[in-house]
Amino acid sequence: MVDVTGIFGNIGLQLFILMLLAFSAYQARSKKMKIHCNLMAAALFLQLLTIVFVMSPSFLAHSGMQISIQLLLELWVHHIAGILVMLLVIYINLAVKGSVHFLGEPYRLMKPVALLWFLVLLGGMHISISLYPDL
Repeated sequence: MVDVTGIFGNIGLQLFILMLLAFSAYQARSKKMKIHCNLMAAALFLQLLTIVFVMSPSFLAHSGMQISIQLLLELWVHHIAGILVMLLVIYINLAVKGSVHFLGEPYRLMKPVALLWFLVLLGGMHISISLYPDL
């Protein structure tokens, strides 16, 4: 039996995180960097919670499932890109705060990382829908 509530709950949470990212980007463009940083921290925290408590158990549950090579490749690209996004967000945050030395300007990485995060979110939603096409 498929847990429809969990699937739609996760997709709903991902949409909320996407809205947080969009509002955070707006705050950055408005030069309200403290609000931007707080929103990004909240988005990162929520994303990490969903990875640990929703996505990882779901991935392990589907590890024995017969899925297409295309979907399996999409899953791995999603996981690797997602890990990269989380590490880059943490690294940029630490660089902006001055906790780590950054080669170059950390602000130049923000837009590409935001775009990658957006693509990973969309890819994850596509994976969820692909795993349960009858919902």
